[in-house]
Amino acid sequence: MNATKNNLRGDVVQKCYRMICRLSMTFSTLWCRVKMMVWGIEFGKKCIFGGNTLFYKSPDSKIAIGNDCKFYSNSRFNFRGINHRCILQTNPGGKIVIGDRCGFSGVSIVSSVSVEIGDDVMCGSNVIIGDRNDHEDIYPDWQPQPVKIGNRVWIGMNVTIMRGVSIGDGSIVGAGSIVTKDIPSGVIAAGNPCRVIQTR
Repeated sequence: MNATKNNLRGDVVQKCYRMICRLSMTFSTLWCRVKMMVWGIEFGKKCIFGGNTLFYKSPDSKIAIGNDCKFYSNSRFNFRGINHRCILQTNPGGKIVIGDRCGFSGVSIVSSVSVEIGDDVMCGSNVIIGDRNDHEDIYPDWQPQPVKIGNRVWIGMNVTIMRGVSIGDGSIVGAGSIVTKDIPSGVIAAGNPCRVIQTR
């Protein structure tokens, strides 16, 4: 009898938790859409925001998000753990273009020239993508270089993608990798520095 009561109580708690999550996602999606309109960010249909994404779009820059993309900025929506909310930030002249049906969890994307992400790209928790190293005034050799990620790419959690990198269609980048050089299409790559370990 006690086990039955505990199961019923557990079912009620789970239903309440799921309802809270749905309400939270609805509110954060509406709020992020308002912020994108204020910042002049282009976005497509059916984009969902679980938690509060941080946007910063400099003048003379571009951020464009395709259809049916998901941004999770709270561990409530990704139980692998999110260290910080999603961040999309451009400097003057920068460009972030994201295709359709992409997913991001606590992902930071920063651009001074160009970051282009194709369709059906999935990024695990805490991925960092940037076309710059920063502090170019101190280190003039560290000039920004474009980053391009193809279609159907899977990027594991805690991956860092550095400036000037291209990742080909259909490739997988293993968790914790630091990508400093181009990755061809249709491969599995991992490590620090990231290298091809297998052809798909």
